[in-house]
Amino acid sequence: MSRALDVAGQGSTWLRHFTDDEYTALVISADKGRYESGRTRRQGRREFIEQWPDLGAWMAAPVADRLMHAPPYAEARHRHVVVRGHRLYVSLLAMHDRLTLDYPWLFANSFKDLLTESGKLLGMGPDWLTPLDVEALRIGYRQPAAHRTLAGASIRIALHRGNPDWRTITVEDLDRFRAELDAFAARDDVRSLRPEFVAGGRVRGWYRNLRTSVYTTQVVLHSLGVVTEQVRYISIGGRPHQRPSAPPAIEKVINRYIERTAPARTHDNLRTRFRVFTSWLTEHHPEVTNLVQLTRTQLEEFLTWVATGYCNYRTGQPVSVSTQVHTISVLNVFLRKTLAWGWGDVPDRPLLSHLDMPKQVKTVPRYLPALELEAVVQGIRALTDPYQQAACLIARWVGPRRSEIRRLELDCLDAYPDGHPRLRIPAGKTYTERMVPLHPEAADALRVCVAQTRARRQRPLLDQVTGKPTHYVFQLRGRLLSDYFLFDSALQQACDHAGLVDADGAKTVTSHRFRHTVGTQLAEEGARIQTIMAILGHTSPAMSLFYARISDTAVLRDYQTALQPGALLAGPAAEAIRNNELSEQAVNWLSSNYYKTALELGHCLRLPEEGPCECDLFLTCSKFFTTADYQSRLQERLCLEQRLAEDAAQRGWPREVERHNATAKRIAGLLDELAPQTR
Repeated sequence: MSRALDVAGQGSTWLRHFTDDEYTALVISADKGRYESGRTRRQGRREFIEQWPDLGAWMAAPVADRLMHAPPYAEARHRHVVVRGHRLYVSLLAMHDRLTLDYPWLFANSFKDLLTESGKLLGMGPDWLTPLDVEALRIGYRQPAAHRTLAGASIRIALHRGNPDWRTITVEDLDRFRAELDAFAARDDVRSLRPEFVAGGRVRGWYRNLRTSVYTTQVVLHSLGVVTEQVRYISIGGRPHQRPSAPPAIEKVINRYIERTAPARTHDNLRTRFRVFTSWLTEHHPEVTNLVQLTRTQLEEFLTWVATGYCNYRTGQPVSVSTQVHTISVLNVFLRKTLAWGWGDVPDRPLLSHLDMPKQVKTVPRYLPALELEAVVQGIRALTDPYQQAACLIARWVGPRRSEIRRLELDCLDAYPDGHPRLRIPAGKTYTERMVPLHPEAADALRVCVAQTRARRQRPLLDQVTGKPTHYVFQLRGRLLSDYFLFDSALQQACDHAGLVDADGAKTVTSHRFRHTVGTQLAEEGARIQTIMAILGHTSPAMSLFYARISDTAVLRDYQTALQPGALLAGPAAEAIRNNELSEQAVNWLSSNYYKTALELGHCLRLPEEGPCECDLFLTCSKFFTTADYQSRLQERLCLEQRLAEDAAQRGWPREVERHNATAKRIAGLLDELAPQTR
């Protein structure tokens, strides 16, 4: 009402009705011959003035008493006449600074006809949103759906502001609209305020449509440069899993910790983990209102609950061990860091440690077998959406993380000097960019998406990691395409095409399995650890060694080469292997750990409980054996030992001469054992 007071103080026409002459000059002469005749509109104005001679009283009255579709207007003989004439008159008053239309009244009424010829009286009309429609179409929205979506918020904001110029809309106007909409939808009497609600319509569907309308309006206005702040898409779905807030003292220190330590993109995830703990604490120990009061006994109760009572809100089943570990780990790190920093309102001693973490099984990579891989790739090639196809092919041939693929920039694709495509993957989880080779099939699919996105000439979006304005490949309608659209939905279609679904019809292939497959294939083909690290974006060799473990196929091949009947073997253990004299325990262990026994010149079958062995130095251990695959290494080692013996003789070191000659003799014996078998 500040604007109203300012205007009233200037002696204006604020809160004054139009006279007959003023209204005739505004409406009747401007729209002769239209459906709503001058007589109709004068009747609407006259009936409104009879009901509300004082505009101040109208503005102060409850919204239910001011509705056109409420009594006495709902009982009028010509309801549509009253409604249109009443609404037009009130809207004209607002557009001429004679009153302010509040949002509850605007939400309770419909204004679709203001985008027809009659809307020109208010500065709107059929062409009012044309620039927004054109921009919406350019950035990927479909018409006429976008036109209808834009109208819902734009008309109401213009009427509330008393200004039809959408070029003056600000972020504050859009945020005010959202806040007022939330408040209106939460009213106890909302179902009596709109005719469709009274008739049984869903408030939630109407609310969702208007939320989408204000979101789309901000996207298009941002693309046009009218507003500078890009909109963040916020789901308005139900949240039955939303947990209550913690006591203020606890909430304050947790929020301070999150803002200081975590990147913005992980804030929601961290808050979810903390609320698991704080909601449990509020329920079981309401007396704890400050973390200083927290004790080890209470945390042990929480650990027990996490292991036995923490269930998924959707399925009602106990959460996975990894979720338990994540929940406890977040709390453990928080307590230790805040203690080290000397913060107040936190325990003065460590209450958790790594020993409190549940034991987690270390699984092997779930890579895709060749037949399944080929089948799902055929399904990906059958996808009709170019963005889905390109995203899935990049995942298959390079194995980036899903978030890295979504954030690919328009200039991400170039080529090596020989012309092979090269992909620049943006900084993501590891905060490091990397360049990797890209299969030509994925490169061709990516070029199609780059061309389509460039043609739309969209405004850049702020990158969540770098904070810089960025033009993305997978950008449409003012935001990044979702993980669900690019991967989940796409792979469900591909798996349906390939027949790779479970009993419930759900896909059996996820985008991360492509990452496991790429890492496993690189390891099996003998790629260096540094290569696997570079392609998959690992920051430590230990992460890549996870993939460097030989696959089941490779283990079986090596095992059968060495231990199957008739294998080409030499060494002290060769006879025991040929005669099948190994114990059942040794065979079971070797069947899964054979590759771990590899030495420079062969293998040692010594079990872990037997302790260390130096058989690779002396080649006389009863557990040592070698195969024909090591012949070249044995030849090189033989020459080396002979040269070392000659050098030791020249230096006058007789004991070294004896040692090197003995080793050379043992190697020569191994070669003699292998030689007849390879002829």
